[in-house]
Amino acid sequence: MCSVSLTHVPSFTLFLCGLVPCVVGCTGRPEWQSDVQPVQGTLTINGEAAKGAVVTLYPTGESFDIRKSKPWGVTDEAGVYRLRTYEKDDGAPLGEYKVTFVWQENPSVMGSPDQLRGAYSSLAKSEWTFTIDEETSQLPPIEVTGAKVSSAPKRRSRKPTPFDDAG
Repeated sequence: MCSVSLTHVPSFTLFLCGLVPCVVGCTGRPEWQSDVQPVQGTLTINGEAAKGAVVTLYPTGESFDIRKSKPWGVTDEAGVYRLRTYEKDDGAPLGEYKVTFVWQENPSVMGSPDQLRGAYSSLAKSEWTFTIDEETSQLPPIEVTGAKVSSAPKRRSRKPTPFDDAG
């Protein structure tokens, strides 16, 4: 038969009270991660929302963490992107950034061609520099006009061959 001694309950309770803060503290943000500021922006191409474009920010100075993370976001139907660095929509660390973006023909397919043919994907050619500070929640809009937008080439239907029905 099993019995529990009530003299050990207070000790166990004290043990749990000491363990809970440790577990909660241990599951917080890792030391190597920087604090982030929730930030969003908009991207339009030739006056239209660029749904599915990937916007990436590159620190102009030293990297803010050991992973050399780069805040990024994907535009929605309205062309709005919410930056993420470590978790969905968490934001970006404070600092100055150069901005690049690509607008894939099919965002759900990895490696889908950029509709802008790489015109805005080069850090060296970036026209946009943003500063994120404690007061920033909305970045200036990125408005591209006169962009040449390519579309996926349409596949030609082929003529049937005598071998199509071979079985």
